[in-house]
Amino acid sequence: MTRVVLMEDYLDHTKNMPVVQELARRVDLQICTTKAQSDEEVARRLEGADIAITIRDRVMFGPGVFSRVKKLKLLSVCGPRLEPHVDLAAATRAGVLVCCAPANQTSREPHHATAEVTWALILGIFKSVVDNQAVMRSGGWQSRISQGLVGKTLGVIGSTGKVGKIVVPIGRAMGMRVIAWSPNFTPERAVEQGIEAVSLERLLRESDVVTLHANATAESAGMIGAEELAMMRSDAVLINTARAALVDEAALKDALERRTIAAAGFDVYWQEPLAQDHWLRRQDNVLMQPHMGGFTKEGYEWIVAPGVQTVLDFLDDKPVQVKNPEAAL
Repeated sequence: MTRVVLMEDYLDHTKNMPVVQELARRVDLQICTTKAQSDEEVARRLEGADIAITIRDRVMFGPGVFSRVKKLKLLSVCGPRLEPHVDLAAATRAGVLVCCAPANQTSREPHHATAEVTWALILGIFKSVVDNQAVMRSGGWQSRISQGLVGKTLGVIGSTGKVGKIVVPIGRAMGMRVIAWSPNFTPERAVEQGIEAVSLERLLRESDVVTLHANATAESAGMIGAEELAMMRSDAVLINTARAALVDEAALKDALERRTIAAAGFDVYWQEPLAQDHWLRRQDNVLMQPHMGGFTKEGYEWIVAPGVQTVLDFLDDKPVQVKNPEAAL
């Protein structure tokens, strides 16, 4: 019987999906719900497996993995990109076909959900939601004054991206002044969004909230470092629901500990899952979500279902989008 391993479903939700249940009826299916900590552990999980399904970039499939898996014939990636978590050349050398399934066009894209998390973090910080609930649960009452958003400045880095362009009109609806920057953002595009295009330096100096919605590339890595954080006001808030690599971790730690910025909200981290003893867990001016972003019920259908359907199609000898057909030679 064909053995399939699905990696890594932290929420243990895939078992509830009809497409996964169909797959489970046809193959010996194992669903991993914890993160493998090494190439050796990944290989152990894949021992005897014919097919692997990986959820986005939760598992790094490099030479250290492909050299250890001897039976694997297909790797189906859930999500739109292979980089940086799949070494296609190593897969080809190992004779493993790699598929990167297109998104489920019948399901709502998860970008709205990520924008919702962005606003949950902003509102959670400005309304002291966590602290106020703790006071209420302990029998207390009003203890900390909150802040309004009307008239404040929202600085959006990456306002024309799939998430940023959703965040922008919500800021305007909140009565905020919205300014934006990205390398290719023009005043003309800003007018289309009803906002103002500014330099990165001006955005950092003027914003009450700086929210990141840029892609993680070699050029954008560490774009918010010590120099940029020093430009922000001491009462400003940094929000990151895009990619952790955009922010220099050491510089951020210093800024939060010294209170040179007021607070930060995060849904993405430099290493995931976040280590139990990570300094962010002890930082009292940080509001965190465990990278929930697009991982709603709808998001699972958009991200995961196509990767599973690819396996079903492969089993039925139907055409699939193979990135390295030469691996079959």
